[in-house]
Amino acid sequence: MKHIGIIGGLSPESTIEYYRIICREFNKKEGKLNFPQITIRSLNLQELLGSFGKNRWDEVAEKIGSAICDLEKAGAEFVAIAANTPHNAYDIIQQRSPIKVLSIMEATADSIRQARLKKVGLLGTKATMEYGFFQKAFQGRGIDTVVPEAAQRNYIDRTIWDKLSHGEITREDRQKHKAIIKKLVNDGAEGVILGCTELPSLIKPEDSDVPLFDTTHIHALTVLEYAMGKTEKTSQGGCDGRTKNNVFLRA
Repeated sequence: MKHIGIIGGLSPESTIEYYRIICREFNKKEGKLNFPQITIRSLNLQELLGSFGKNRWDEVAEKIGSAICDLEKAGAEFVAIAANTPHNAYDIIQQRSPIKVLSIMEATADSIRQARLKKVGLLGTKATMEYGFFQKAFQGRGIDTVVPEAAQRNYIDRTIWDKLSHGEITREDRQKHKAIIKKLVNDGAEGVILGCTELPSLIKPEDSDVPLFDTTHIHALTVLEYAMGKTEKTSQGGCDGRTKNNVFLRA
């Protein structure tokens, strides 16, 4: 069983859900009082928002990279980022990381392929919907992606940051998101990705006529499966003082 590292705080709501799913599903498999070894490094979301909005993914990679080094020093053998938006920096983060970083895009794409879907809608923050990291990952797997129109993207983004990240859920927001999903389906989406780890708290399976892909649940299960698999060494050198100060410097 590998020691799991989680980068959390992006937001706390999603971090709690990752922890709950991983522990619950592990206990179902192992029984008694067995729970996995997990170390969480919680970041301050506010410090990353400016970088998200200005498309500065090297800055995001630097902050997350420092957290990865902390997790490796704590014994983590691999890491998962408990949020979608920071995965815009995934390629930079994984390239510079001394341990494996499990991709939320690859986990979600695998789930969509298992469902044999070719076209999906994507909901999430503006950065997630507009900067293309899901689209890029899916394109190579033969999956087309559609997103809501600009005004709807702005609305979803505000709902996520101003409400869902604080645990605030309203009937009005649920109804508006249902209408957005319906429009995506009318545009040809065979399924819809809840590409923000807070969205599943608002949107439920009964709110959609097509399958919903909850990236939180999918990614958390992938983390557990990887932790329970064969040991895999993916070291590029440990995060000692020298490596930590150089591996994650901006290019």
